[in-house]
Amino acid sequence: MEEKKRYLTMDIGGTFVKYSLMDDGYRELEEGSERTKRDPEEFLAQLLTIVARYRESAGGIAACIGGFIDPATGENTDFSVGRNFVTYNLKREFEKASGLPVVLENDSNSAALGEMVAGAGKGLQNIGLITVGTGIGGAVVLNRRLVRGSHYKAGEAGFFRLGTGAGGEPLEYAAATSRLVKKVSAAVGGTVDGRYVFEHLDDPAVDAIYRDWLAKLAVIVGNMAVLLDPEAVLIGGGVCRQERFIRDLRAKVYSMYEHLEEYTRILACETGNLAGRIGALSLLLGETA
Repeated sequence: MEEKKRYLTMDIGGTFVKYSLMDDGYRELEEGSERTKRDPEEFLAQLLTIVARYRESAGGIAACIGGFIDPATGENTDFSVGRNFVTYNLKREFEKASGLPVVLENDSNSAALGEMVAGAGKGLQNIGLITVGTGIGGAVVLNRRLVRGSHYKAGEAGFFRLGTGAGGEPLEYAAATSRLVKKVSAAVGGTVDGRYVFEHLDDPAVDAIYRDWLAKLAVIVGNMAVLLDPEAVLIGGGVCRQERFIRDLRAKVYSMYEHLEEYTRILACETGNLAGRIGALSLLLGETA
């Protein structure tokens, strides 16, 4: 029987579960999205319903999720994610329900691989990835191989600290866009969003908060570049849709680490919301490791 060339791909997030039927060229044939169930049993039932829907038409399942994922066993040992993410071993549950080969990988790791095979990292050998959103994620690919680390925590930029001693803030709080929005909201006396920030950078108070936030993020980007010596550091997250952000971040990084401008690019991710699904599928297909 001819091998199926279509695959169920899933990006399992804290707010939404996004899924696609993709072919082996990473083209999206079908797609869907559902709000993530918080109760562990309801969450598992939700995911298995999606699996059942595509079981007959897919040749495998490639999924990414937040957490410290052992790709061999599927175990998630992250202490910071919701109970729904760690109560069940999703790799085993998907295999049992479908009889199909299953890949489960960390979402930032998957996004880095997705960019390497189909986005801003295409053709590159060594990249660092930093995703900037409600929280901060990160990943490392060296010699086109994912670096997971001894405890599957490599690249976790959200745990970086800025400064020394008790006053150093974890990057999760210092440089996430949620932190930027929260500070601007407090300064203007109302609830705002990220778009508001970029539309009001002519306000000196907003601009000062933005510049401070940008400088903290630039330290992390620069330090990742110095530590890994990649060809590029890729920046992901919704904020990358703001062209000014990438331009300002580059300028700040290169002003602080002048030598990097000669050989390390800072690029916005290109595959958007599909990055994690593409990367997980590249693992299933054996095109990355």
